[in-house]
Amino acid sequence: MLPPLQAMMQLQRSLGNQAVLQLMGKKGEASDTSKKGTKRKKSKDEDDTEQKKKKKKKKVIKSKKLSEEERRQQQSALAKRRLEQKKAFFKRVKAKLNDGLTDSKWENSNVSLAAGEIHKVPVRFADTAEKNAGSDQEHVSVNDLYNNNAASLIPPKSYENNRTDQVLRWISSAFYFKLKGKTQEVQAGLFDDDRVYLAANENRNKRHFVRKNKKEKVDETGLSTKELLENIVQEYEETEAEKFPKMLPEVKERVVRHLEKIKARLLQDELPEEYAHLSDALDAKPIVAMVAEKANGKKVDLHAERRIKKYLNDDEKFRAGHVKGLKRPCLICMMANYGEYKAGNDDWMDKCPHIPERSGPGWLSEAATHGYDIEANADMINRLIPRTYASIPKSEKEKMDEDSDYVPSFSYNIDTDSESDVEESEFEDEMDEEDEDERRAAAGEEENFLMEEEEQGFAMDEEEEQGFAMEEEGKSFFTDEDEWADDEQEDDIRSRRR
Repeated sequence: MLPPLQAMMQLQRSLGNQAVLQLMGKKGEASDTSKKGTKRKKSKDEDDTEQKKKKKKKKVIKSKKLSEEERRQQQSALAKRRLEQKKAFFKRVKAKLNDGLTDSKWENSNVSLAAGEIHKVPVRFADTAEKNAGSDQEHVSVNDLYNNNAASLIPPKSYENNRTDQVLRWISSAFYFKLKGKTQEVQAGLFDDDRVYLAANENRNKRHFVRKNKKEKVDETGLSTKELLENIVQEYEETEAEKFPKMLPEVKERVVRHLEKIKARLLQDELPEEYAHLSDALDAKPIVAMVAEKANGKKVDLHAERRIKKYLNDDEKFRAGHVKGLKRPCLICMMANYGEYKAGNDDWMDKCPHIPERSGPGWLSEAATHGYDIEANADMINRLIPRTYASIPKSEKEKMDEDSDYVPSFSYNIDTDSESDVEESEFEDEMDEEDEDERRAAAGEEENFLMEEEEQGFAMDEEEEQGFAMEEEGKSFFTDEDEWADDEQEDDIRSRRR
């Protein structure tokens, strides 16, 4: 048998090239044809697939456009459901808190998707507010709750005997200025370790207390509290009123006054005698007590004083120390921080005289109520909170002193329970009278306050710039909600008090 190559050559010579090619390529042609056919079929499939993908893509794009058009309606429907749930929650809370009360009553001055506020006032003011609101209203006017309500309006007081709390108030105002007002609250604390603790309500503000920015060549991490205050006062002096273009009058008044007090009393080479005990704390680096809290996988903007307590993780140390901020504690902060201790110690004022005595309104936002069941603690709340309070700013008190018929505006954007400096001993007699008024009010007696029937100011906060976007209506101060927030956002803003 010839080798394959020789046999091929011999066959080629005898049959010719074409015949050999046909003989050899018959199967190959079939194979080639098959391959060519496969390629054509594959190409057709690819074309069909690409066409299908294009059509599908068009459908997806169309679907996205439809979902965007429907999204507002879906969100609106969801918001309505949530708002109805919130209203039901408010009604349930009010009913629980009001169960068994006769001399006082809880009322909500607003309710929104995000939050709302609740106040405890003598029953006659609650009844008047309900009557003025009408049966078809979901909430009452905050002005009706506090106008002429002597038991619930607190004027400034002297700090002659409590310089520590006074300075903490100044420090809170200074860092409020440093944060450019983009916070609902700043609190400062001082405990037995002689370090100033700082906190704000919003998680985003953690890095702004003590800044470090390589690009801007800023590094404050090694500065003491006093050095940070020096920087803040310097910035204030360079910018002055430019930092307060729309700030609420009572907030601006307070911040400016406190910065001036810091400059005059704390930034001297040698502290005045009444502040000398704070020297070590001012010379030490502050502690930014901004511990993150989460709920349902999301960070919660926990109220500032609750952040400080959480950071300390020592209830006894917290109670024995001093904590003061821009505002008095809200209802939930008062109860969450001090409720159990007060309930178990009737002599708490003797043991811990620095614990706040008066509560601001209750905010029912997620941030405010985080970790505290207001319904389950309703009985304790009513036992410890005789009423909620609003403040008479110092400038308003001065006008009242000049004119006995003057009707002051009130606010709870500032905390006049720990309001700034009153001239020493200036209000000592009035403080005694105030204590007597409190005792009479507790006994059910009510005293007429020198006020006229007229709308009073209640200052609301903006989410990014608390106390900004102010609008004047006669003697009252209100925010123009349409400029920056819808009704659903409004109470979330104020609910962070804080």
